[in-house]
Formats: sequence, C-alpha cells, structure tokens
Amino acid sequence: MDTNAKILSSRTDSDLTHLASVSTEMRLIRFLPLLVFAIGLLVTQQLWQYARQDVMQELRASFDLLAREAAVRVEQRMATYEQVLRGANGLFAASASVERDEFRDYVNTLHLEKNYPGIQSLRFTPLVRLADKDRHIASIRKQGFPDYTIWPEGRRDFYAPVAYAEPFDARNGNVFGYDMYSDLDAPRGGDSVPGLRHAAMVQARDLGAATSTGKVELVFENNADAQVGFMMFLPVYTNGALTDTLAARRTSITGWISAVFRMDDLMNEILGAHAVNCDIEIYDGNDVSDRALMHDSGNHSAGRVALFRTVQSLVVDGRHWTMVIHSLPGFEARLDREKPQIVANAAIGVSLLLALLAWILVRGRKRIVQTAEYLAKNEATLQEMFGNMSSGVAMYQASPDGSDFTVVAINPAAERIENIKREDVIGQNVAKILPGITGMGLLDVFRRVWKTGVAEKCPAAYYQDSRMGGWRENYVYKLHSGQIVAIYDDVTERKQAEDKANYLAHYDTLTSLPNRTLITDRIRQALAKARRDNTRMALMFVDLDFFKPINDEFGHAIGDLLLQATAQRLQDCMRESDTAARTGGDEFIVLLPTIEVDIDAMVVAEKICQVLGQPFELAGYCLSISCSVGVAIYPEHGSDGEQLLKHADSAMYHAKQSGRNNVKMFRAGMQKAS
Repeated sequence: MDTNAKILSSRTDSDLTHLASVSTEMRLIRFLPLLVFAIGLLVTQQLWQYARQDVMQELRASFDLLAREAAVRVEQRMATYEQVLRGANGLFAASASVERDEFRDYVNTLHLEKNYPGIQSLRFTPLVRLADKDRHIASIRKQGFPDYTIWPEGRRDFYAPVAYAEPFDARNGNVFGYDMYSDLDAPRGGDSVPGLRHAAMVQARDLGAATSTGKVELVFENNADAQVGFMMFLPVYTNGALTDTLAARRTSITGWISAVFRMDDLMNEILGAHAVNCDIEIYDGNDVSDRALMHDSGNHSAGRVALFRTVQSLVVDGRHWTMVIHSLPGFEARLDREKPQIVANAAIGVSLLLALLAWILVRGRKRIVQTAEYLAKNEATLQEMFGNMSSGVAMYQASPDGSDFTVVAINPAAERIENIKREDVIGQNVAKILPGITGMGLLDVFRRVWKTGVAEKCPAAYYQDSRMGGWRENYVYKLHSGQIVAIYDDVTERKQAEDKANYLAHYDTLTSLPNRTLITDRIRQALAKARRDNTRMALMFVDLDFFKPINDEFGHAIGDLLLQATAQRLQDCMRESDTAARTGGDEFIVLLPTIEVDIDAMVVAEKICQVLGQPFELAGYCLSISCSVGVAIYPEHGSDGEQLLKHADSAMYHAKQSGRNNVKMFRAGMQKAS
C-alpha cells in the first residue's frame, strides 16, 4: 500500500519543487543514480512482499472460514444424531420392556436413510451377566432365531451382545449376537487400540451421557468397499432407578442404545460441498498418522504441497477428533496475483524515474529544466499507473491546523467503490461528503497521521452515508508535502461471510433462536453475574407434548412451521434480558438471568404452558399441542450450568410423567425418566 503513496507523491508539485532545489553539489556524487536505483529495488521488493502477504492473508481468512464452517457442520450434525439416540432411549424409558417389533417400528418411523443419512443402524445391546447368559440366548431363540448365540465364545463375567439392530438387513444381520464387551479381550484387527467399544460403553454408563468410540473396524465390514467406522452409545437404566451417583448408575445399567457410522459415507454426506475447495482428513484423537486416520476425502494429489493447511479440533460426544484441511488448486486460483504485480510495476517505475532524476542532477544544474520536462512528458504514465490500481485512493489537503481536510484527488477505483464522480467531490470537505467519518473515528486518524507522520491501518468500518454503503478497510499515510492519502478496499463480502459463519455457529437455522452453544455461554455469563451480585437465576427445560404425532401426520414442513411459531410464542412470554434457545427436535431451554423469588420463575413457566396450549393456525390447519416444563433455581438446585440443566431436565420428565401440560419445580429425589 506504501507504493500508492509514492505514486501520489511523485505527482505533486511540491515533490517536483523539492527535486528541482537539490544542491548542485550532488553532481559530484557520480554513483548516486545507481545507489538510488538499488534502494528503489530494495523498497520495491519489500512493497511487493507486503502486497503479496496482504492478498495471501485475505485468501487465508476465507480458507479459515471455510475450515471452521466444515468443523461446525460436523459438530452440529453429530449433536443431531445424539438426539436420535435420546429419542430411542425415551422409548425404553416409557415402557417396562421394549419388544423387537416395537423397536423395529420405532426405527422405521425415523426413516434413517432419508432424514438422518450416515447412520447405518440403531441397536439395542443388553447387559447380560454370566449367570443369565443361557437364559438370554434361549429367549432370543424363541423369538424366531434358532441359531442365535453370543460370540465370540469365551467365559466372561459380563456380555453385551447385539440383540436388536435396525434396519435388520444382510449387513446388520452379520453383527447379531456379537458381544461388544469382548473387544477388550478379543480386539479386532482394524481397531486403533483394543477395547474401544468396551471403554465407550463403560464411560457412557458411568457418565450417564452419550459417548463415542474411537476408530474401529465394524463387524459387518467384510468386503472390498470396507470403511473405517465408529459407534455412539447412550446408556439405558432400569426404569425409575436412581442415577444421580456413580454407584447408582453402575448398579442400574441394563444396556445401551447405539448408533453405527461408516466414516466415509457419513462425512461425504456432511462435507460434500466443502470437498470441492479443500481436502479434509479426520483423525481419531490428536495423533495425525495413518494409524489414527478415520476419513480422507481423497481430493489431493500425491506429492502436492497445498498453499494453506489448518487443523481443527472437534469433540464428538466425549471423543476428540482432529480435522486437517488442505486447500485445493480450485480454491487457490482465487488468489489475486495482479495486485502485487501492479505494486511492483509502479514501484519499479518510480525507482527508475528517481534514478534518472538523480543522474540528471549529478550532470549539473542545466539538466534540471530537462528533468522537469521529462517528468511532465511522463505524467500520463504515472496517471495511468494511479488509475489502474484496484484499491480506492483519495488525497486530502489539510487545513493549517490539521483539523479539516479537503479532497484534492481520487482514482477511478474510488469512484467505482463509492459510486461518485471526482468532479462532485474535488474541493469538498471530507466531513461534508461523508458525515459519518467522525463517528467512525476515521477523521481522528487523519488528524493523528497528519500530526505524527506515522501511517496507520484502520480496522474495518461501516460506511452508512456512502452511496455504495458497506465495510471499508483503510490505510492512511502522510506525504512529505503535508497531504494525507487514504487507500482503502471494500471488504463487505468478507465481513458478511464472517457474520454468516458466526450466525450458523450460534443460532438455530429453523427458529433463529440461540442454539446449544450460545445458550451454554449465556448460562455461564448469567451464573458469573449471579455469583458476583449474590442474586438468583432460573433455568427451564421446555418439551413439547404431542409434537411427534403432528409431525408424522402433517409432514416436516408443517412441523417446522409449528416449531417456528412455538419459538415466537416463547419469546413473547419473556423479558428482553431473558433467553429462549432450541437445543434440538422439540426441546427448548429458557434462561431467566435474574429473579427475586421462586414464584417469578413459576409465573413465567405457567405462562409458557398457557400460551403454547392455545391452538396454532398454520397453513390452513388448526393444530393443538401442549408442553411440559421443568424448572431449576440457582443456587438452591445447583451451582453450575450442567447441574442446573440436569435438574431442570429431571423436573421436566417428572412433569411429563405427571400427565403432561404442567410445570414442575425440581426437588430432592426427583429423577428424570430416561
């Protein structure tokens, strides 16, 4: 960008006057022209490097944004699949026992291939003690599977055989009876380490939460198109049992709901659009090696060095993944190679002119006039370089005290970016042309640079009063003639892309409510304020009643409209300081950051129940639902966000078990039915 200032300074009369007044003693310095040219080349090389770094940084920012979007898509999709497991878990929680046909019918209603592509199957794996092994095998054989047995063979204290696997096709039939607890003693050759299934199931049991395995060789992979896989487990406890302690969870475990994923199929569906511009590799844990490689999009060429590479860390249900992303030639082709070349050409031209000027000065005073004439003849060349710059350039003349600035020149790029004509602005006060320049702080930058002579790069600012409004990034310099030069670029598209990525990472795209990531952060902030001010806050779990039948009968489009209308009604029930968030499916979280007494939260919860119980007029249908609300208060019901959410969830399940369409405040001993 400094090159642009040199171009402008070479055009000013003050520069010509300064060059013309050089002492005649300079003619004694014979090597001055070579010295000037050498310095010019050094400066040119540095300016070219700066310009190249600038365009490289812009493309790097776009690449980093693309990489982050890919990571966010994976995390959001896996969070959605966790909700599928929780739905199946709810089937077991709502019944004393779930028969095979009931499990099959439930999975069929999910339409996994259409609605949740990437899930190969949902399974139920009971925990079978050694003493109950023969009884379990006999029970399954009576269901029409005379050859059923638990495999691999071996005497173990506990078994975890695959009892239900849907869809029960040829591939999933290969795992029928496989003891997933056995991979600790009899590991599969393709697993990254022994006992991954066993470890994930134990961790899910002890935490009472969804947990994923690392890289495993799936049992049904026995042909040429075999893929790496992983599994996600969610524990199933005895109905009505206490699960608030580690010992209780270990005692009450009856089995696990699990989802099975083929890694390439899953990632090709999630990241298909991103694979056009970059190559994506995903590794299990922090080990970036072939042993831990789970997925490779395979778009890169062997031996090719990518221009950009970045590493993203992901957490999928307690398991760390490392995503390594390389740019591809199609993306790298966006690099603006013309800008550095223009800078270099302009700087070399100025260097040649200065070297020529020095040579003329050395030759003697009589050559000064010839120098001025030469510069006059080459003014058109300088103007052409100035006019070909892609960045907007404007020159300002400061008032004697440096407080006001008048426009004296702009280049064609500035005319295009701001949709103005130079004849309309030349001679005008900049504050009159752009009244918002004061509020943006840019006028203060002009004054500071005019006073100190130190160039400044200004952060991106929004031009409200520009004819072509948008975000601009400014570089401000002072010429030795005293004039101020502003060089700027329109970065509106980049800012919009950054804003879009931030929105997708923090808001639910269907309802525009905050998502789980954002509500978790707001809960953390509210807790910090409540601790500091010694105040109280409330959290609510809101779960819609009878939403699924409506969604099944009228279709997902009507279901989506109903969720959007629900979100609007929730917001209408709260203050501006309160937050409603959608965390998945038909589940919502409501945060009241400050309350005086418990009844304040109950009043809001009852209002939510009443409002959501009113009929919805949507797309010509009159739809009726209700909701079950669980309430937890800080500090009585928990000292951190995780504990409060858990207790609010328990209270919500209690409300649902108590007949739905009601509100329950958490109390000691209350446990959610899950």
